[in-house]
Amino acid sequence: MQTQNQAAPGDLECVRRFINTWSIPNQTRVETDELPQLCHDAERWRDELSLRPPAASDTLDRLLTLRSDLRKSCEGLDDGSHLLNAWFSRVALSVQVKSVKGVPQIVVMPADDSCSAHLLAAVANALSSGTWSRLKTCGDCRWAFYDNTRNVSKRWCGMTKGGAEGRACGTIAKVSAFRARAAAKKSPVADRG
Repeated sequence: MQTQNQAAPGDLECVRRFINTWSIPNQTRVETDELPQLCHDAERWRDELSLRPPAASDTLDRLLTLRSDLRKSCEGLDDGSHLLNAWFSRVALSVQVKSVKGVPQIVVMPADDSCSAHLLAAVANALSSGTWSRLKTCGDCRWAFYDNTRNVSKRWCGMTKGGAEGRACGTIAKVSAFRARAAAKKSPVADRG
């Protein structure tokens, strides 16, 4: 998968990486789920996700559900933010005032050492700063990426393939649309006789 120009700012990058523990790699086009292996390998967890290790409350089922709900929110499938609100009500978070460049700001902090709380604190802060809406998933491969375009219009993870066997979701979608338009122009119009 491509990673250039996809990283999210600050702690939101940890959320993006966590969401991408489930993916459809462009090379194989087969769904993969790395979360179960990552939960059992603390070093790999830290290297790939940049998160503290899961706490006792971070069961695999809980983390799988959290990832699924965060992904749904990024895909625009959480109407009214019911999924996020449910998580915010059951995870220990606290609100603090921090001085950022001499200006007091409200910051959501995890109230315990659980990975879930750290991820949801990052989501809450991203919602507050307006960056959460820029975390999207590719319509083709469903890879989570941060939309850093000025008009927040990015729809695919990438426009250039990542190697000789790589795919470029945006390019493939545009070529498919072009071919469909070209085929529609070539098709004969039925006689109206």
